[in-house]
Amino acid sequence: MEIVTAREFRSNQGKFLTAAMKGQSVILTSRYGNFKITPITEDDSITTRICEGLKEIKLIESGKLPSKSARSFIDEL
Repeated sequence: MEIVTAREFRSNQGKFLTAAMKGQSVILTSRYGNFKITPITEDDSITTRICEGLKEIKLIESGKLPSKSARSFIDEL
């Protein structure tokens, strides 16, 4: 585990992001609190939802899915 200050993180972002990608715990301390730096994986639900949304946009742009107006989208909710 590596504990770094916000200033140290800003100066060496690549080093700490690479360490996190390799599975090392990186803790960032700042006046706003403490944060754990972890990479996003495909298992993260938000990442999955964003990827699915981007695929839908590509299908709409290619004409394979119908586009919807904001009003019809809200009506479905």
